[in-house]
Amino acid sequence: MKSYTKILALVLSLIMVCGAFAACGGSGDDTSSTGDASAAQGQSYTLTVWGAQEDQEMLKEMCNAYAQANPQNTYKFLFGVQSESDAADKVLNDVQAGPDVFSFPSDQINKLYAGGALARIGGEIETNIKEVNTAGSIDAATLTINGEDQLYAYPNTGDNCYFVYYDKSVFTNADDLKSLDTMLDVAEAAGKNVHFKLNDDGWYLSSFFFANPDLKYEVTYNEAMVETAVSINYNDPAGLDVMKSLRAYIARDGLVAQTDDSKIIAAFTPDASGKREAAAAISGTWNAATVKELLGDDMGVCKLPTAKIGGSDVQLSGYMGYKLIGVNGYSKNKGEAHKLAQWLTNEENQLKRFEVRGFGPTNKKVAEMEAVKNDAVISAVLEQGQYNRAQKGVPGNYWTPMGSLITPLITAKADGTEVSDDMLQEYLDALCDQIKK
Repeated sequence: MKSYTKILALVLSLIMVCGAFAACGGSGDDTSSTGDASAAQGQSYTLTVWGAQEDQEMLKEMCNAYAQANPQNTYKFLFGVQSESDAADKVLNDVQAGPDVFSFPSDQINKLYAGGALARIGGEIETNIKEVNTAGSIDAATLTINGEDQLYAYPNTGDNCYFVYYDKSVFTNADDLKSLDTMLDVAEAAGKNVHFKLNDDGWYLSSFFFANPDLKYEVTYNEAMVETAVSINYNDPAGLDVMKSLRAYIARDGLVAQTDDSKIIAAFTPDASGKREAAAAISGTWNAATVKELLGDDMGVCKLPTAKIGGSDVQLSGYMGYKLIGVNGYSKNKGEAHKLAQWLTNEENQLKRFEVRGFGPTNKKVAEMEAVKNDAVISAVLEQGQYNRAQKGVPGNYWTPMGSLITPLITAKADGTEVSDDMLQEYLDALCDQIKK
């Protein structure tokens, strides 16, 4: 009987051990580790973190604070300097040896996913990220795979868009900034102009097409999120209305559509008599400090105006570019990397980014803080962001033909020639053909 009892006990022990191993088995799903709130205690982690040169000191402070908040573990952080503009190319150069956590702009998310450089976010972390961040930033961090929306990045900042800088000594009534027509009327009456980079830059020109939500492009991807086809309806009757509107605005003396940052700064710079050429200009946060220096207390900031398109005043829209933080799909410490990424983009650190670098937050609580609301530039960004589209999934052939779409209108204005409706339609047909290629 004792032998039988010993044998039975041994068998039961073996069954329990096998069951324990089975419970530890992985399914290969990247989301499982990110949703587990009960991480292993007392571990040692080495995590490589890439960010912009200007963010290095701030990143180190944030990572050190993360280590202090998790004293049960030992951390070694390796920091790398990487410009966000070419983050995807650098990460994908050797993705398996790449950083565990890295920053990148939203328009690179498809490319990074296709190269296996992004681990999916799931579980409790996914729930939290969606609860605390704006809908636009979540859209920018989400990919639709086989018909399912999946979160692949952590929203970090949201301020890469354009809005209006204006001279308060010219625009003394805020209502005059609500429509582009009125803005031009006021500027022309003062012998000044409004700069709007509509030529040679499809990023700005898109604001007129986005004013009608029915005008859009749709990109078809294969399972690896590689672009396979594009459909675009900019040459519909609504698109022709946009071109007619652009033709009318470009013909006005007060609109400078052939411009760039250097010309905008020059136009806000007073001459020897103290007169400035520009009454207003459409630009972004990157020019805030310089424009403030030139205009001083006369600097005003607001969202984009409405434009008259198809007989109606419609709100100009545009792209909203976000900075995101991704976790490398090949990270050896993926679970901990997800927790660090969540920490780097939390409420406290988004506020820190605003205070230190002036970045616009995606965290809803931070956006409602008085310090953010009192910042004229960021307030304009957040207001404009309500109308903008997340900059991601843009067709590969979009920018070049869009950039040159209204060049014939600029030429016609200089030559004093007319552009017929039929010609406008031809320009739109050619545009859509080029983008679909």
